[in-house]
Order: sequence, then C-alpha cells, then structure tokens
Amino acid sequence: MEFEHFTLKSLLIIMAIIFLQNHLLVVCLDMKCNFPAIFNFGDSNSDTGGLSAAFGQAPPPNGQTFFHSPHGRFSDGRLLIDLIAERLGLPYLSAFLDSIGSNFSHGANFATAGSTIRPQNTTISQSGYSPFDLNVQLAQYSDFLKRSQIIRKGGFFQKLLPEEDYFWRALYTFDIGQNDLTAGYKLNLSTEQVKAYVPDVLGQFSNVIEQVYSRGGRSFWIHNTGPVGCLPYIMDRFLVTAAEIDKYGCSSPYNEVAEYFNLGLKETVVKLRNELPLAAITYVDLYSVKYSLISQAKKLGKFFFFM
Repeated sequence: MEFEHFTLKSLLIIMAIIFLQNHLLVVCLDMKCNFPAIFNFGDSNSDTGGLSAAFGQAPPPNGQTFFHSPHGRFSDGRLLIDLIAERLGLPYLSAFLDSIGSNFSHGANFATAGSTIRPQNTTISQSGYSPFDLNVQLAQYSDFLKRSQIIRKGGFFQKLLPEEDYFWRALYTFDIGQNDLTAGYKLNLSTEQVKAYVPDVLGQFSNVIEQVYSRGGRSFWIHNTGPVGCLPYIMDRFLVTAAEIDKYGCSSPYNEVAEYFNLGLKETVVKLRNELPLAAITYVDLYSVKYSLISQAKKLGKFFFFM
C-alpha cells in the first residue's frame, strides 16, 4: 500500500538524519568547515527533482507530508539531502535538469531516481533504470562547472549560479549503488555473479571521485547502500525461500550482497584517502542505521517498510 510505504520512508529519514546531523556536526567541528554549496550525485534516495524534470512529475502521494504536493522527490516528505542542506544553513538543492524556478547559487543536484554507477544497457521503459548514470552526472557537473563561470562574468543569470571558489569549498555528496545491485538480479544473475561485478562498479565510482577531485572538489560525503534484502520489491519480485529470510523478515542473501558492496566501498574510500592527499572523505554507514530501524520495529513502533 503506497501510503504506508511512504510513511515509513519518512521515519527512516528521521532516524537517519539524527545520526547524520550528529556525525556531520562532529566532522564540521573537527574541520571547522563552512560549506557554501553542495553538489550531490545519486539515485532516488537524494533526487530532488531530476527524474521528474526529465520524464514527468512524480505523482501523489509523493510530497504530500511536507511539501503538500508533488515536489520532485520520490518520498512523501524531505530526503536526507534536504536535511543535510538545512543543517548547513543552505537552501534545498535544485535539480540540474529542472529549468523551472531553479536556483543554483548554492549548488546543484545531479541525482535522478533509478540511477546506477555503471551505465545500464537498457532504456528506462524496459528496466526502470535512469539513463542518467553516475558518468552522465559527472559530465553534467563538468559542464555546469565551466559554463556557470562564463555566465557569471556578465550573464543575466549570474546571481543564480555559484561563485567560482564555491566549487572547491563545497561539500560533494554521493548516495548511489543500490540500483547496481538490483540490476543484476533483474537480469537473472546469481548472487555470486552480482558479487563478481561489484569491483568494477566500485572502480567506476572511484574514478568519478578522482575526476571531481581533479576539478577542485575536496570535501566528500559518501553514503553506503542500505539493506537491499529488506526492499519490498526484492521480497515481492525475486525468489526468496523461507530459509533465506532472517528473523526481521529480510532476505539474507540480498543483504549479504549489500554488505559485500559496502565493505568494498569502505576499502575504496580508504584507498582514495591515500591517493587524494588534499581530500577529506567521510564514509557514512547508512546500512546500519536503516537495518537498526527494521530490527527494532517492535521497540520503535509498528510500520510497513519502504526504502
């Protein structure tokens, strides 16, 4: 039932943001950070209107709780990226693809629902995956970086674009990878086959971080992926035997793949820290936050689950 699904997504966001706000506060106190802008890359977990701008507005009940009408987000309320922006005292991020009412003076959001790190060899109508994969988002960011400064030198829209130094002072946020895992299962790959291509996915992710760094990015905030085995559509569309369901109602094999991805992502972050000496890279364990909510459902309340 859609309404119940969206309601729990908000609860997930509330719990996660308590963790993130405290973690972000500690990081900022340690670094004495003052981010004038955010540039975000990702999928539906942080899409503030990209896919809606490209393919039509996400319909109700999206947006009904906070915005009181569809507002580009695939959620009934705000997303983590919205609340991170609030915490930093910045406006909500406008989607790069949205030409209506957008203000990019404090950053831009390149995320679109259904995005993957690796390009998918399908159309959105075939698989549901966005054509705006992470490499496309990087290309959009690179174009935005160059053209925004040309326009700022005398264009009519200069006040709607970030100042030049904002690009190296900005916070670069990444929340992507979940769809890369489910894409393999949609192609009827086995769990071992999905695990086998994870290193390539992480290699492409690492390359994007390096590319952003080469263009001046210095502060990176990277979310790991959530417990894929708890997604309703995983439990509904794919074969899961009774023996594979854990005591919280999630599929253990699918969660093991997410944990495998996250372990590799954490190792990738450690490697990037060594290779990019001027970068400050924060790895955020959202998997644990989300799974804690599911595993403590009786303590925290009775919900339906959507992530």
